[in-house]
Amino acid sequence: MEEALQGKHNGPVPLYGYRYTADREYEVDWEAAYVLQIIMDLLDQKKSYKFIIKFLAEKGIDPPSVYLAKKYNAKLCKTSSIWNKTTLKKIARNKAYLGYSVRHKEEACVLGTKGTRAVNKADQILVPNRQPKIIREEQFNRVNEWLDERAAKSGCKSGPRRRVSALYKNVYCVHCGSALSRRRYHEDNDFYYCLAKRENPLSDCTFPPIETAVLEKAVFSVIQFNLRLFTDSKKKILKALNHNMADYHAIMERFQERAEEIKQKKMNLYEDYRAGHVSREEYLIKKQKLSEQLVPLEAGIQKVEEGIRKYDEANIIFYSDFARLVDEFRNEEALSPELADAFIEKVLVDKNHNIEVVFKFQDEINMLCMRKAS
Repeated sequence: MEEALQGKHNGPVPLYGYRYTADREYEVDWEAAYVLQIIMDLLDQKKSYKFIIKFLAEKGIDPPSVYLAKKYNAKLCKTSSIWNKTTLKKIARNKAYLGYSVRHKEEACVLGTKGTRAVNKADQILVPNRQPKIIREEQFNRVNEWLDERAAKSGCKSGPRRRVSALYKNVYCVHCGSALSRRRYHEDNDFYYCLAKRENPLSDCTFPPIETAVLEKAVFSVIQFNLRLFTDSKKKILKALNHNMADYHAIMERFQERAEEIKQKKMNLYEDYRAGHVSREEYLIKKQKLSEQLVPLEAGIQKVEEGIRKYDEANIIFYSDFARLVDEFRNEEALSPELADAFIEKVLVDKNHNIEVVFKFQDEINMLCMRKAS
């Protein structure tokens, strides 16, 4: 906290637009600062995000994450190979470019744990005059006032935004790997678009937008199929296993008792052979007969153990998190964000609109399919 109040920096990579001095303070990185000033000038001229993204892409200017990764040979947690609206917004709203050191942006959810949460802007620490200004304050204020007006006109609110897409951050373009984002303008114009193609005018992605109704209906149908597979399999498998389970333990007990008797006879036979009561030839013949009697018993024990193992596996599946979620969502009538988050790992869509759904509980589903086939 003391370092935060002093405006010191301890991260491995500085903020885009600055570089470290020997004292771990910021000085201007003029190459990046020039780009920042271009962005603010264009926003000050009320140019759209799409116009600015196209302008930067045509000039071949790397976005901040790529620029910093190249310059400092660092592996950043989040990188984007293209300029996007989120990056431009963060630049336009960042008071660090007015000379403030913005600290205490995150705090621990629970002391002693690694979990963190974002701190409200009002509670963040702003240390003035800790680095040179890159953006003029009057320009910063004009741009932010205009951005606030735009947000108000488009109906944006300061509180949490309502999630529009059921597949938010779960659906991707096979061609370029970018996420697909839903855009709904009215009832007849509701599609998922490839973000790379939408936000980067120079993108070579050939993915055509897919109708929201088509994509979400297909995904919901696949989820429904697997939910029905689970409920049908549960009834049939548990009925069969419960019918056989009572017999398994009785059969196992008889097999094991008989196997122990034969093993004891083999031990007694060996003792008689060592004492000279049985010749070697007679010992080998009797031993072979006893061993032959063990073979079907051991095979029977193995078969019963397999039945018990299947029962245990079924119990694991039918009383797992997967089973709990199936019971919770089995009456859903349409795809919802909660349903998608519960079961879907990711959805892949190619340019021909072939859809592949990868489930979080794929092992359980594969096991049920094997059971149904057998």
